[in-house]
Amino acid sequence: IRKEVMMFLLIVAITISLLVTIALPIAAGFWLNSRFRVPWRVITYGALGYFIVQALIRLVFSGFNNLVQNETLALTGEAFTTAQIFLSVFLGALLGVLVRWLGMKFLNEELDNLEAAYGIGVGYGGAESIMLVGLPLLTTFITMLSNMNIDQQTSSLDPAVIQQIEELWQVPAYIPIVGSLERIASFVMHITVTILILQVFTRGSKLWLGAAFGLELVVNGLIVALAEVGLQYGWVILVALVLMVGNLYLLFRLRAFEFDITKGQGEEKEIK
Repeated sequence: IRKEVMMFLLIVAITISLLVTIALPIAAGFWLNSRFRVPWRVITYGALGYFIVQALIRLVFSGFNNLVQNETLALTGEAFTTAQIFLSVFLGALLGVLVRWLGMKFLNEELDNLEAAYGIGVGYGGAESIMLVGLPLLTTFITMLSNMNIDQQTSSLDPAVIQQIEELWQVPAYIPIVGSLERIASFVMHITVTILILQVFTRGSKLWLGAAFGLELVVNGLIVALAEVGLQYGWVILVALVLMVGNLYLLFRLRAFEFDITKGQGEEKEIK
């Protein structure tokens, strides 16, 4: 009975995590669209920005790995892993900021306003949440549900796969929940970064690009570093939540919550 209860709690926890990582970003998009008339194409720009960044990072990593394999760069073992982690965090922050800024500057639409910035931030952060966590978790969850009562004697699956599935069912129910909190914190961070990029247009200084880059680099770098040094998962999530509170305060100081509610009434707002 205890095993069945634990499995039920894990199913509930994973379902909640799926709602946070997949449904929440989509719901945020619907809210922006219905309340402030932010067109879906603007939200899509943010999502496309994320995919562009990931493609560029893969391209750089391909060249980097080739340099290591050819022994042009003498990196092995732990040094190679550390370099990969640093490069991933650094490029993610740098390219993420530059791609969003270039889109807001050069796309033939009025994207230098608060509503559009939120749309781009939701699209970018939402795409990361869905692709990085939501869809992989959904695939794993379907596999787990399809093999709830797997029998090693009669199953045609490889024994290693069976063992992996059984280990997945042993995961404590709180793990998916706290993981969802980290995704919410990351989602808020991407919105904050996009609002900082908006300041380049509203305040006329490119120093805000440095602030946006610095924020994403510090937040993601700190979380990854703490995880790599072996800090307990719960403490890592707590740090992420503290940083999220800091991001929310920064949004408040930037007056990013001062929407004009009249923009969501009457005819749909045009972003040209």
